[in-house]
Amino acid sequence: MKKNINLIGILLLCLFYRVYYFGVLHPNAILYNSDSVTYFASIDIFKGIIDAYRTPLYIYVLRFFENLSKENFLRYLILFQQTISFLSIIPFYFISKSIVRNKYLVVITTIFYGCWHYLINQNVNINPECLCIVGSTLILFMFVKYIEKPTRYIAIAIGLFSFILIMLKPTYLILLGVVPVFGVIRFIFFREERKILYWGLIGWFVAVAGVSGYCEMNNKYNGNFLLTKVALNNAIDSIIISGAYKYGEDEEFIAIIDATKHYHFYVSQFLLNNDDIDVYKRSYERFPQYLPPTADMLFVASIPPTVNYPYTRLNQFVKKSQHTTIYFKYIMNRMMDMCLQYIILFLIIILESIIIVYAFVKYKNIAWAQSLCIFFVVGQFITIIIGGIGSAYDRLLLASSPFIIQIITSFLGILISFFKKEKLSESGIPST
Repeated sequence: MKKNINLIGILLLCLFYRVYYFGVLHPNAILYNSDSVTYFASIDIFKGIIDAYRTPLYIYVLRFFENLSKENFLRYLILFQQTISFLSIIPFYFISKSIVRNKYLVVITTIFYGCWHYLINQNVNINPECLCIVGSTLILFMFVKYIEKPTRYIAIAIGLFSFILIMLKPTYLILLGVVPVFGVIRFIFFREERKILYWGLIGWFVAVAGVSGYCEMNNKYNGNFLLTKVALNNAIDSIIISGAYKYGEDEEFIAIIDATKHYHFYVSQFLLNNDDIDVYKRSYERFPQYLPPTADMLFVASIPPTVNYPYTRLNQFVKKSQHTTIYFKYIMNRMMDMCLQYIILFLIIILESIIIVYAFVKYKNIAWAQSLCIFFVVGQFITIIIGGIGSAYDRLLLASSPFIIQIITSFLGILISFFKKEKLSESGIPST
């Protein structure tokens, strides 16, 4: 009990603040938008019926609470999201204790995680972001526990849980790269772990097989071997905004965009990919009708039905548009905007990476947890770039929030140790 007295105090403080925030400042708060509607798609993966735009896990979460109680559906959903978000403070605290050795920083960063408006507002959002934040905390906790004491159960669980997270949101595809790289490096440095790592390899193969199987189901039902077609919409947005669509060599598509882009580029996008509108309208029939539609929901609903052009034709148009100088310049400018927006985070990542490399060269020790956090976050930025760099950076990075917080906290720990003239190990970077 005495060992965890700080955790008990943190939980009580966070609980009090959340009750005050949601009970007094924002009573009965519910956040939703047009994206929320799309998670009410009608699916049954056991019968091969899947949605082309949304992976199924959050859809099933919504359906579970709908079946539990039609009248109290939203109340139960938000209570569930509030509960698991609150409980995730516990593994986050132990992650912080493992990565950061400064007890005051551990307390401060855990309170920040438990009370930051940007994160806890997702608890009342009809979107998977709340579960993503919790899921990221849990996968990081698994990695940290494995680093502290490797076992075959944790090793295989990391791979299996990666698949669950990918089914929650495609942004977690990065884990299919993070997990094997982590395993290979551990395999090289720790001979005694090799039998354990084989179990981790099994979990990873199951995840890869699961993702491949889902893509094949998508191919069979929707005609595309993809995890999701959302990337197509993002790509269409980018070629319209950049002006690269003029070089897509499809006169009909170019004419549609020229005639409608002055209203809003989303109009052009939906007219080209009108299949998305058809899916949206079917999903809206299942959306709680007592919730007043938001402006973006009304906007999507106003798009008229048109021809559903084949995916292959749309994809070919997008690819030809992307292979142009104007599109390259657009991506470079967007990358510059992103770098300026997150310049402090990038500087911290660069400086902490240099310190990690220095510690490895001098002491032959790897800061596993810190390196993992950096690898994951950098991977997320790379996927944003590959995806065409949309405008919603913050939302795309929500899944990385626990990793980003740990990176910043670890760097603060290094600075404190430096000014106090302590060893690197005092900050959490192994140096002995």
